[in-house]
Amino acid sequence: MKGTFARVRRPGPLVVISLVYLAAATGIMLWRDISISPDYILLLCVPIALLSGRFLGFLRDWIPFVAIFLGYEAMRGIAPKIGIPPHVTDIANIETVLFGGHVPSAVLQAATPGTLGRMLAYLGTVVYFCHFVFPFGIGLILWLSNRTQFLRYTTSLMGMSFLAFFVFLLLPTAPPWFAEQNGVIHGVTKLLNTTLPSYISPYYHTLNPNPVAAFPSLHAAYPLLGYLALRPVYPRAAWLAMVWTLLVAFSVVYLGEHWAIDVFGGWIFAVLCWFAFMRFVVPHVGVLRTTQGEPVPARAGRTAIA
Repeated sequence: MKGTFARVRRPGPLVVISLVYLAAATGIMLWRDISISPDYILLLCVPIALLSGRFLGFLRDWIPFVAIFLGYEAMRGIAPKIGIPPHVTDIANIETVLFGGHVPSAVLQAATPGTLGRMLAYLGTVVYFCHFVFPFGIGLILWLSNRTQFLRYTTSLMGMSFLAFFVFLLLPTAPPWFAEQNGVIHGVTKLLNTTLPSYISPYYHTLNPNPVAAFPSLHAAYPLLGYLALRPVYPRAAWLAMVWTLLVAFSVVYLGEHWAIDVFGGWIFAVLCWFAFMRFVVPHVGVLRTTQGEPVPARAGRTAIA
């Protein structure tokens, strides 16, 4: 019995168990119209922490991360209140110029009427609601496999988020549905209003959303950053994160929540933040450097480069 339990606690089996558990919990919560916010995810991860035998370490590593993340989410509502008018017409013009006079959100919605459109809308909504689930899932994989890479990932994720906050503060940008409602473009429906209702946690409900924080898209940036962080640890499995990145890109554009240039901007933002972090921060912070006792594991028979 002890041998079986010890085998389950190894990083490989525990990662698989964690992903199956998190996917099942996410599915149930979405089925019950519960949108998964960071505070809920922290509670969902407690059984995994207990199973791993590292519960105190879980509290040490995850509570500060979630607290800072929620602090960032609370700050987002400041941006619309400082009085800088959002960019609407100009970004719509850039989008149409880049795409030959068309708005991708409008083209995609018009090309998928009827049942197909409803199915894509529901699929896109589920993907959209997993905005927090995916980065926390990547964090959980890294935490179970390699704490150093986990700290790199969560620190860079928070750094990128706070940098994006200042962009949102000084350069507020409206999404396509906002432009549609203000008569700037036509043919874009805010599909999230027509698909799944969602209940969020009492705490998260009190935070102020920012409706003019389209560029760069953090919905697009988060999964790509997850891919970059996961690649040194699980090079082959990281490609699944890349598939999810592309699925998110399609979903946010199809739903009318982001322009295509928001997605491109989010990808560029993620790449720049990750490589700047690895180049200028990691070498100077001891806890972020790979220690001799905790190497970044390699897969596929080659040495991983963090």
